Parts: sequence; C-alpha cells; structure tokens
Amino acid sequence: MAPCRSWSELPKELISYIAKCLDTCTDVLRFRAVCCSWRASVPLPPKSSKLPVHFSLPVNDPRKPIVSAVISQTVVYRIAQPGFHAHPNRKSCFIRVEETEQENKFRLVNPFSERLIKHMPANFPKEINHLNFRVEEMTKGFSIRLLKDDGSSDLHDNNFWTRKFKLASDFDSSYKAISISSGQLRRARLDIYTTDIHWCSLDTEVHYRDITNFDGKFFMVNIYGVILGMDESFYTLDEVHTSLEQKDWECERYFVESCGHLYLVVRDFLICPTLVQYNYTLDAFMTEAKDANVPVKFKVYKRIPSGDQRSRFCWVEVNDLGDHAFFVSTDCSFSFSTRDYTGCGGNCIIYVDEIDNVERLRKFESIEADNDKEGLKQLKNGKVRLYNLADQSSAPLALFPHYLDMFWPPPTWLKWDQGSSNA
Repeated sequence: MAPCRSWSELPKELISYIAKCLDTCTDVLRFRAVCCSWRASVPLPPKSSKLPVHFSLPVNDPRKPIVSAVISQTVVYRIAQPGFHAHPNRKSCFIRVEETEQENKFRLVNPFSERLIKHMPANFPKEINHLNFRVEEMTKGFSIRLLKDDGSSDLHDNNFWTRKFKLASDFDSSYKAISISSGQLRRARLDIYTTDIHWCSLDTEVHYRDITNFDGKFFMVNIYGVILGMDESFYTLDEVHTSLEQKDWECERYFVESCGHLYLVVRDFLICPTLVQYNYTLDAFMTEAKDANVPVKFKVYKRIPSGDQRSRFCWVEVNDLGDHAFFVSTDCSFSFSTRDYTGCGGNCIIYVDEIDNVERLRKFESIEADNDKEGLKQLKNGKVRLYNLADQSSAPLALFPHYLDMFWPPPTWLKWDQGSSNA
C-alpha cells in the first residue's frame, strides 16, 4: 500500500485548479488557511473597492431634494462548530451582517428584516475566527442607508426608497444595477466620478416584487407572475415567461437559488381574495383581518431546460423540496439542507409574514420594529413562520425550536475568546 502523503505535498497545479472551483471569498480564505504551501499557491481573493459606495439620491422633499446615501453589501453566513457534518450533536447557526468601510468589520443585521441589531446579545462575539469554525456564505444582498449631515449612516433607518436593489455580477467594472422602487422596475448606472446614479425606468405599468442574479442574468417577477430574464451586460431580454398560475392574481413572490437551480416561491392569495388586497400606493399587501385569520398557501416553481429551441427554459411546479428548507423574505432568501440537523425534516418554507394590517397603520404602529433587550419583535409577535409543504400547515417559528435555534438567539458556543482573527 502506498504511503500516505501530506495535504501540503499536493502539486501546485492541482492546488490552483481546486482554488479556481471555490465560489466565495470565504471559501478561498479557509482554503489558504490549511497550510503554508496552500497559502503560497493561492493569492488572496480580491476585495471589491467599490463597496460600500456613497452616492446622491433625489427625493420628494422640496426642503432637501438631494440626499446622500450609501450602498453596502450584506451577507448571510452559516457558522458551524468543527466536525458539524460528522457529529449530529454539534450545531450551526445563521447570522446576517453588513459590511462596513473598515476591512473585516461588520454590523449585525436582523435576520428577518433589513434593520441593524440595536441591542447586541450578551454572548455575541466581538470577533469570529475562521479557523475555529466552519463558515459558509449562504447568500448576498445589498442595503441602502441614508447619510446624516455629519456623513455617518443612519444605522436604524428603514429603506423607504427601494424594495430591492441588485448589482450586476461584474459591478466592479460595469457599475450597473437594477432595482424595484415603489413597485417600478428600474435600471441604473453609477457614475463613480460624480457619485450620481443615473436611472432609467424599464416598466412603470406593472408592479414588481423580486429581482435576483442568476446565470449571468437579472431575473425579475411582477405581481402577476410574469418572469423576465435580462442579460446583465446589455439589458436585453433573453427570457419571458407568462404567469405560472392558471389565473392572473396579485401574489407575493420570491426567488430562491438552491443546488445550482433557480426557484420561484409564490404565496398564493387566491385562497383568500377578500381578505388580502394589494395597495399600489403603499406597495404592500394589506388586510383588515387579524394575522392568524389569514389562510396561508405557498407554491414552488423550478426553472429547468425545456428542450425547445425557441424557449430554452420553462418553469414547473414542484411539491417536494426533499431535505431542503427555503427561507424567504423581502430582504433576502436562501436555501439550506436540513440533513445534518436533528429534528428538522426539510420540505418547508420559513417566511416572514409581511402582510400589513390596516388597523396597525391607522395607529401608526410599525410591523417591523427594531429589536429590544428581550429579543426580535418579529419572533415575539409571530410574524416569522414555518410552512410545511407536505400538509400545507403554517405556524410560528417559535413552535419549532430546532429551526428557531438556527436563526436566533446566537448560540452559547459562539464565543469571541477563541482567537484574534476577525470574521
């Protein structure tokens, strides 16, 4: 039998080939940390010099028609104890952070909204050492925050201006982006010399609900379920798919990427047409019923090759996610395998119930209040829920402790005194 060889003795060409297959900066950093020879063979991943980026934003305020804002990148990480996959009793958790202008410095973001965490949990680490944990990027997004007169960002201000904002995959060279603002679909290009963003409306007739990047394209879906696939480089339409439901209806829709495929999650309001209506002025679904009295039904569609030369892809409904679970909200969506989690069977959708209540608005109450010292209010008021695709049932996430522990609060094993490297 041939003698065992050290990982450090792998040929440099093989190490370089493996490194090119890594998808994220986090993967590259962990790969380089294995040993000196790997670190010498693989360069540091390039850090985007464009984010966070400051820019000028026109608003409807005659006293101050132009305001300053900043675009930052947000990332959802899964952090696991070493040996997580081999030992079922070892756990992992999800955290969402926002990058700052200081390298390797982050702010903790509410996993269920775009707000920053105001009251930090007592046990949350000041530093996270990549060498002490398994760190995996789940999804990336972008936040837009207004700047105060002194140049600092308003850390707890809600993004009133845009529902969703996505940068092109090659933003560092193209400076292109796309957004949903007040329901309207717009494309944008950042002028790095003047810090202005030049906007151009793409569709003002129909309100849009979600956008994402996938396979070198922007994908957009409007409130009636029409899906558009647009080339990121030239803003040309490559795919157009009519509504996937039998009847056009105003429904909530979210894109999710899972295992190399693109999915569309639809919250179907056809089962309660008199209870939930879409308010075009507020760009939100509204109800006068109590939250618990609104029926819930989700559908999931998957983009697959069609075999037709005229339309290369189509969308088909799927009824089983296997051991995967989807997390969906306006701010971010991602999928994860439940195979390594005790007590979690998968085939479910964890969602933020974003239907607003008419009575709540009359009282000027916020559905998406910040966290307090007792925890996240979305969890306490039951707005974060779990939908079982098998039996079509829905219940507050707090009733599923194995799933809840993945999101909040941060686990006690996540301590900051294990090293000196920043996350």
